[in-house]
Amino acid sequence: MSYKINEGIIEEKGKVVAPEAVFRLGRFSVLSDGIDTEFVISKRPAQIQFVFELAPIPNFTLHFRDRPLDVEQTNALVKYGYFILDEGRICFVSSRINEFLEAAFGDLSLSKLIKLLRTLFQEGLIIEIPSDLIEQLRTNQQKESHHKKLFVQSLYPYQEAGVNWLSFCAENAVGTILADDMGLGKTAQVIALCCDVLEKNPKSKILIVVPNPLIDNWVREFRFFAPSIIPYLHYGNQRRGVVSAFDNYNVIITPYSTMSSDIAMFEEIYFDLALFDEASMLKNPKSGRSLSARRLEIGVIVAMSGTPVENSLMDAWALSDLVFTGFLGTEKDFKSTYVDSNIADTLNKNLDELENSLRQITLRRMKKDVLKQLPERLDIHTAVSLSEKETIRYDLIIDEMKNDAANGAGGILPLINKLQQFTAHPALLDSSISRDVRTLKANSAKFELLILQLDKIANAKGKVIIFATFHKAIDLIQGAIKERYKVSPGIIDGRTPNEERQPLIDDFSASNGFDVLLLHPKTAGMGFNITAATNVIHYSRQWNPALEEQATARAWRNGQEQVVNVYYMFYANTIEEKIDERLRLKQQLSERVVSVTDDKETDKQIMLAYLETLES
Repeated sequence: MSYKINEGIIEEKGKVVAPEAVFRLGRFSVLSDGIDTEFVISKRPAQIQFVFELAPIPNFTLHFRDRPLDVEQTNALVKYGYFILDEGRICFVSSRINEFLEAAFGDLSLSKLIKLLRTLFQEGLIIEIPSDLIEQLRTNQQKESHHKKLFVQSLYPYQEAGVNWLSFCAENAVGTILADDMGLGKTAQVIALCCDVLEKNPKSKILIVVPNPLIDNWVREFRFFAPSIIPYLHYGNQRRGVVSAFDNYNVIITPYSTMSSDIAMFEEIYFDLALFDEASMLKNPKSGRSLSARRLEIGVIVAMSGTPVENSLMDAWALSDLVFTGFLGTEKDFKSTYVDSNIADTLNKNLDELENSLRQITLRRMKKDVLKQLPERLDIHTAVSLSEKETIRYDLIIDEMKNDAANGAGGILPLINKLQQFTAHPALLDSSISRDVRTLKANSAKFELLILQLDKIANAKGKVIIFATFHKAIDLIQGAIKERYKVSPGIIDGRTPNEERQPLIDDFSASNGFDVLLLHPKTAGMGFNITAATNVIHYSRQWNPALEEQATARAWRNGQEQVVNVYYMFYANTIEEKIDERLRLKQQLSERVVSVTDDKETDKQIMLAYLETLES
């Protein structure tokens, strides 16, 4: 037999010898430069190392025994599964390595590249993966988001960077987790992403799935950030059960419960982009809502969660597998590799590889990372959607007020008090409602949102002060916090003796981890220094804006060294929304002095003016 080597390939009579035939040769002679040279087939698979480089373009080089293979050796190995060493040896690789070679040197999308790099690293075939792979690729390609025609507000620099990152991922069909810290504006960033997607393709369909209480808030956020985009709300008894209802809309907003119940309808549509707000609601992969989400036909998924890992590493697997199926392996394999029944044993594992993998598809910035870009105080106004049951009860109270107003408004003040109790929680008016957390959430959308927010603060081991008006509401919240978080919040209201108030604040300030103080805005809204809290929740809205300003100043004052999140919760399309608008107006006109009074006549005037708007 007369064999020759041509560009690193074994040939016989001018034809390439099949790799399996080469492997069977054992020892054989090759005519090289007119001289017969003996070659030997190495029977042991060669241990190849992959080296990944980003510049000038993403590419792999191959190494054997710490020496790089040249172009001929690389081409032969990729195409035929062997390469020739100078010392007369021909080395083959295993079928598993051949699969990796085919992937690495084939048509490699970004999602396939990310998955391949992780697999190579896990198998010890690559030493290092860039932790900021996506951002480096985006920068090298000079890719930026195109959202500024539809998005009318300004973003902080870190938010612009976030939108650019999300845009690059979406363009390359890589699902991601947006896990920025609370208050850093995840909603603004994903709305800018929606604008980017629609500017690139105006026919795109976008699905946004949210917790029930946040439906109206999302509509208001679109109105503020991208007013030309009109979302379609799909929820409630009046919703249409046909796909054609979505025909004239690019953005569809629906709650998790409706997505699950109408999944047969939703899976008929292809969505270019899907956003899952408060995606920790999908952390149980076997829940009905998670199974429904996985039935949807989606181009790219973004999961929004300030707490991607709440109780277990399985939370991270569930969200990652939702946005990027298979990236972290199967649930069974992930659990056996990383999760122990004893959390201490889990922490003792080497989690560096997992953390690096998660960073590839997760964008997480903490306040401390972007502190210089932030104001000292973040005001977060959240519109809460009344449930259908709550809407009926609210309308009944409003009807009572209308009747009273028509007869001289002599009884309007007690009715205002009744309305304020209702917006705190229907249980204040209905003693038959059980006080357990599950029931309280089911009967009040605002309370459900409160618990959702407290879950995030508790997970971050933050401290929060909550302002509520009625003693019954304060007690109800305290009981729920005890049940859910095993924490006993201090209470400062009219029932708290003066000598006990400062010690409660001192205990709160000295405590470690998650803690809560429940305060009445009039009793504890002035005079106290509570800078240990970096979160303030106005659960019961004050009809006098100055009261809320002074209450917020308990945490946001001299001595506070961190950014303070101030959450204002109000029911959409109710008197509470009018109150919220008054507060925002006051903040915009800060030169104007608003006196702190307890003027029930002013409350009466506000209410009567509101009732007049309902008649028009």
